[in-house]
Formats: sequence, structure tokens, C-alpha cells
Amino acid sequence: MQFKTLAVSLLGLLWAIPALAETTTFSPTQGVEATLTLEGSTLNIAVKSDAHSESRTINFEAENELHVQFDDFNFDGAQDFAIWQLDDGMGTYDYYRVFVYQAKTGTFEELQPDCGDGFVNLRVDKKRKVLLSTYWEMNRPKQCVTRFTNRKTRMTQG
Repeated sequence: MQFKTLAVSLLGLLWAIPALAETTTFSPTQGVEATLTLEGSTLNIAVKSDAHSESRTINFEAENELHVQFDDFNFDGAQDFAIWQLDDGMGTYDYYRVFVYQAKTGTFEELQPDCGDGFVNLRVDKKRKVLLSTYWEMNRPKQCVTRFTNRKTRMTQG
């Protein structure tokens, strides 16, 4: 009888595992459908339109839970997204990786800040059309202002 209970419990657990994946579908621009599937520290991105179709996987080095945030991070009118997590230490900082939609290529490309190694405690300033984040210089926190005039994005390989 205990074996049967254990087997049923394990079977229930196996059925629940696929439910741990978080899938979100959205439209970055008219006529384009993007699907993000976040499962553990792996993100699958699928972008479909009449003219283009792309799928890729990005692996994150993350111990804490990953979260998805949507916004127009480069102020071009297209819906972009960021993946963020709390830092692995005391949970004081939020680390973001920002992906902006490129209408010309029909893909999402990772955006890098104008200073520092990444977006920490990211804030979107829609009025000034800049991204504000924190970086450290000589162990002192400073504010990074990322602007979008004549800027290029860097494609990320998963």
C-alpha cells in the first residue's frame, strides 16, 4: 500500500513539473507574436510574423527565481522585455538583462548599459527617455544613465 501511495505521489509530481514553466505571449509590434517560456534558468524566445520566424534559447546563470518585466526600454514604440532576479547575496539589488525588439530583423537583441557591467536596480525614466541603473566605481555606487541616440544593441548568443 505504501508503494502505491509513493508511486501516485511521484506521478503527481512529474505531472506538476511542466507547470513550473512560465509562458507569456505578447505582441512587440502589430502583426508580430512573441512567446517567452521561462523554465528555471532557461528562457526560450519564439518570434513569429508573416515575414519572419525565429526561435532561440538563452541560459542564465541564476540561483534565484527569474522574473519577466515588459516595457518599451528603448522608447521606440515596440514592446520589449527584461529578465530580472534578486542578487544571490542578501537580496539587496535587482539584476536585469534587457532585450529590445528590432523591427528591421524581427528579433530581440540584448541591450547593454552605457556604464557598468549590467543593469542593476533598473528604472525607466519615460519623461527623459533614459534608463537609470546603478554601477560601482572604486566600491562606491553611482548612477548610470543609458541614452538611445545613435546607439547599437549587442546580439546575445544563448
